[in-house]
Amino acid sequence: MICPECGKETSNAQAFCRQCGAFVRSQFGKVMPTGPLRPVRAATTGPLIQRVEHESLAELDWAEIEALLLAEEDEWPDEGAVFVPKDDEEDQAFSDAKDAEFEDAQADDLIEQSLSGQIKREDLDAELAVETAETESSIHETKPADISAAPHLQPLADEHFLRTNPEMFADVEREATVVISHRPVRRWMMTGAMLLVPLAFFAVGAAVGLRSSEYVNAQRPADSAVPPVLSEASQPIAPAGMAYVPGGDFLMGSDDGDTISKPPHFVTVAPFFMDVTEVTNRQYAEFITSTGQVAPPSWKDGVFPEAEAEFPVTGITWYEAAEYATWKGKRLPTEAEWEFAARGTEGRVYPWGNEWDSTLANAGGKSKGLRAVGQGGASPFGIYDMSGNAWEWTSSDARSYPAGKEFPWSRLRLKIIRGGNWQSGERSATTYFRGFYGAAGEREYNGTSFRCVKDLPR
Repeated sequence: MICPECGKETSNAQAFCRQCGAFVRSQFGKVMPTGPLRPVRAATTGPLIQRVEHESLAELDWAEIEALLLAEEDEWPDEGAVFVPKDDEEDQAFSDAKDAEFEDAQADDLIEQSLSGQIKREDLDAELAVETAETESSIHETKPADISAAPHLQPLADEHFLRTNPEMFADVEREATVVISHRPVRRWMMTGAMLLVPLAFFAVGAAVGLRSSEYVNAQRPADSAVPPVLSEASQPIAPAGMAYVPGGDFLMGSDDGDTISKPPHFVTVAPFFMDVTEVTNRQYAEFITSTGQVAPPSWKDGVFPEAEAEFPVTGITWYEAAEYATWKGKRLPTEAEWEFAARGTEGRVYPWGNEWDSTLANAGGKSKGLRAVGQGGASPFGIYDMSGNAWEWTSSDARSYPAGKEFPWSRLRLKIIRGGNWQSGERSATTYFRGFYGAAGEREYNGTSFRCVKDLPR
C-alpha cells in the first residue's frame, strides 16, 4: 500500500506509516473501531517504556512501536499510553482528562495530536461528536447557555475544553446565566429613561414660558436711558496733577534731529503716571519749608516773587530735583519715558503734532523769559509744556544711541535734558532733540526745570 502522506510503500496492517510515521489507521485496510478514543492503561515496564522515557518523537523506533500496538488487540492507545511521566504515577493519571503530560503551547486541541503530530481532524469527527455528547450530559443536567448569544464565551466552547474542564465550564455557565438575568433590568431602565426625557423637556419648557411671561408687557427703554458701552478697557485713575501714560513700543530718536539724536531705534516703556505740568515755584517752596533745603539762587531772601508762583521752578541742580521727586514719592523720568510721553506712538515731531505752531510753545525768544505752566500745546496724553519754556531734567546719563555719535568728554556728570526753553528754536524744541548738562557744578541753572513721574501700583 502506498502511504498518502509520503508516497512510499508501507504495510496494510499497521496504524503508522513505516517510512514517515504518519497516523494512517483509517486510510488502509485495517479500520479501527468507531467511538471516542479512550485512554488505555500504559505499561509501566518493558523495553519500549524504558527506552522512550527521555527520548523525543524523532528518535522513536516506529517498527517496535507498531509491534506493541498490534499486540493490544486493536485497542489503540493515545498519547498518555506511550509518553508516561518519569515518575511512576497511579492509574488515575491516565484517566485525568487534562493530560498534564503534554504541554504544547501551540496546540489548541490536544485530541488532534498523535505521536507524529500529523493526525487529521476529519478522521475524528464522528468520535468527537459522540464524546462531546457524553461529556455535556455528564457536566450538568441543564443545557448551558447558548454560546452564540455571548460572543465573549465562544473560546470556551472548544470541544477539548468542554471535555477536559467540566468544572470550569460550570462556572462560565453560571456567569452567563447571571448576565442574561440582567437583561430585563436593563430593558426596564431604558424604558424608564425614554419616558423621563420627554417629561424633562416639558418641565424645562414650562419653566421658560412662565419666566418669559414677565417680559410680555415690558416696554423698551429709551436710547438715552441706556448707558454707552465702553469700547476700551478702563484706565487706571491717575493721582491729582498727573496723567496716565500707557507705555508701549515706539521709535525713539530721528534722522532729522541733531547728530546725537540719531539713529532712530525701537524702545519699549512700561505704563506710568507723569506730572501734567512742570514743578512750580509754589510747589518747590513747600519742599523747602518741609525739608529745610536751600532755595534757588534767583529767589531773593529765599522767597520767589509772588507773580511767579506758577512759573516753573529753575536754578536747581539735578540732585535737588531728584530729592524733591523722592520727597513727593515720585522719581525723575527716564529719557525714553519723557520722549514717549511727548510724542506717543504716532511719532510726533512736536507734542501737539508734526507742524510748528508758535502759539503753542514758549520758544524762539519771543517772550523774553519764562511764563506760567499749562499754556503750551498738549501731548497725546494730555501733558503740557513739553516744548519750550524750560528744559527738563531726566534721570538718564548722557549716553550715545546704538551706533550713534559719542558725547563730548566732561569732568561733570552729564545728564540728558529735554524739551528746550524759551530761547530754543523750532529745531531744538522738538520731541526728540537731546540736550545735556552737568548734574552739578555748572555756572547757573536758570533755564532748567523738571517734572516727576510715578510708577503704577503693583
